[in-house]
Amino acid sequence: MKIRNAWIAARGQMAWILALLVSTAIVVQLERLDLGSRVADRDAKSLAQGGPALEQTLRDARARVAEPSSAKPKAHATLLLALSLAALQPQAATETLADEAAAVIDAIGSLSAQDPLVHDAVALTRRVFELGR
Repeated sequence: MKIRNAWIAARGQMAWILALLVSTAIVVQLERLDLGSRVADRDAKSLAQGGPALEQTLRDARARVAEPSSAKPKAHATLLLALSLAALQPQAATETLADEAAAVIDAIGSLSAQDPLVHDAVALTRRVFELGR
């Protein structure tokens, strides 16, 4: 039996081993995705319930937009969404948060029209705080 014939005879076993490796890699990736969704879900629940996680998120968002004119669009959107989420909490100081949100929207200016993320965050914030257009 020649070497070439041996490789041809073994091709079924090689294909099976390759399929086993590929399917194992797919299962491992799916398990990682499932773990990531659980972590994201846990974080989202802690933010929705308020408390220290929401306060820390709001502090971080405010720190990123310390100078509104030089902040990135994503930082503006994050701050607006954090303010909106904070306003939906039962113990929220809605008037103070509404004033801050209005100031951030004014500071953003025409940036809202340029970036869809910022535009959507502004629209949501206006709706939460019932701010005029």
